[in-house]
Amino acid sequence: MDSLKGHGETERSLAPRSVQSGARTRETILRTAERLFAAGGFDGVSMRQIGMEAGVPLALVSYHFKSKLGLYRAVFRAHAQALTEDRLAQLERFQPSDDPRKTVRDLILILVEPVIEMATAPGGRDFARLIARETNEPLEAERGVLTEFFDPVAKLIIAQLERAFPEVDKATAHWAYLFAAGALAINHAATGRIERLSGGLCHSEDPSEILDHLIDFATGGILSAFEADLARKRRASKTRTVKT
Repeated sequence: MDSLKGHGETERSLAPRSVQSGARTRETILRTAERLFAAGGFDGVSMRQIGMEAGVPLALVSYHFKSKLGLYRAVFRAHAQALTEDRLAQLERFQPSDDPRKTVRDLILILVEPVIEMATAPGGRDFARLIARETNEPLEAERGVLTEFFDPVAKLIIAQLERAFPEVDKATAHWAYLFAAGALAINHAATGRIERLSGGLCHSEDPSEILDHLIDFATGGILSAFEADLARKRRASKTRTVKT
């Protein structure tokens, strides 16, 4: 009986270890995939390569994630889901200011600050680079990553801009957002180009330096686009009045 009892205890003690081992393996695959996808993009990395780099058999990679797309989406889900939920919560509570510049700046801060903070955290730089890749990938719509994790934030920011500036064309609000988000994506790429161009004067790994310059640029760009839109409308209105 004692031997049977010991056998049962051994089985029970092994079960949690097996679960823990599976969780560690899955995390190892995710971290490896994130790094490789950030460097080579979705099409530049194979499941076999990820398994080899992670020290995990290909069969286990497939077991945990089913397909390369499943693994790719899991990498985004691991980081982006909480990021998206946090930004959406802030945007839902957002109230425009009487000062147009403050309104735009506060919206851009919600867009930019959590991502900059994430990028400077351990392991976050690879994911930021991956966001930059996916943002500029012609086939991104087929994978649905931006649609699921980033478009909800984009649509709500655009909606808040339209709410704060109702006289501005909706198309202008969409373009302004896209160009502002493009500046954020360029920074995520972390190619070191700004250090090269500036001779070391600028530092893309300094979050405070990035945040100030990026928010200033995006805020000014959006306001400039809106002012130009209103100026066109005023000119068109004057033209119609003269003709009448």
